[in-house]
Amino acid sequence: MAKPADNTNEYNTSIVGKNIEITNSIRDYVQERINKIEPFTPHILDILVKLDIQKLNHNVDIIVKFSHFKIKVHAVTLDMYSAIDKAFDKLRAKLSKWKDRIQDHHTKGLSATEVEVSIHEAEQDELEHMDEEIADANNATLKDSGYKIPSIVKTKKRLLKTLRLDEAMMKMELSDDNFLLFKSEEEQKLKVIYRTSDGNYGVIAAE
Repeated sequence: MAKPADNTNEYNTSIVGKNIEITNSIRDYVQERINKIEPFTPHILDILVKLDIQKLNHNVDIIVKFSHFKIKVHAVTLDMYSAIDKAFDKLRAKLSKWKDRIQDHHTKGLSATEVEVSIHEAEQDELEHMDEEIADANNATLKDSGYKIPSIVKTKKRLLKTLRLDEAMMKMELSDDNFLLFKSEEEQKLKVIYRTSDGNYGVIAAE
């Protein structure tokens, strides 16, 4: 269940449980931890805390939204209270590490352009490049199983923000996302920054 927004704060707080009852004790404990991160930043818009129990694992996900970015952390232990502590410790560490840059990011102000994003998983022409024998075998299997080739299901407008490369890296570190599409402030080019398997980042620039 979700905790109603606290009217004494300037941001909304939600505590959501899956496979767990959000008791008053848990709610108060989470709110106490939230109160301790408030001095780190005055720019919070929303805080979402998700608690979930899967077998022996107690999972906690925290998403903190700001005007220009978000912070995501995840923690899992064998006890819900220790998982809450671990998640908020991770959140506090990120806020401490990036505090100055977060402040600069807010005071700077960002320009953004709307772009359309088509959501799909595969295209028909991708199958045309397959080896003929493999394609025939796969198509027969897909047909027998009633499989339908994925197609575009919806198109959304997203804000394409103008960022410096160091700002794009900061947003990746804070959000734990796998990639970020942005317009380079330095070169005024469309770029994608992505997380590599070794924990570093790669950048793709449109020509």
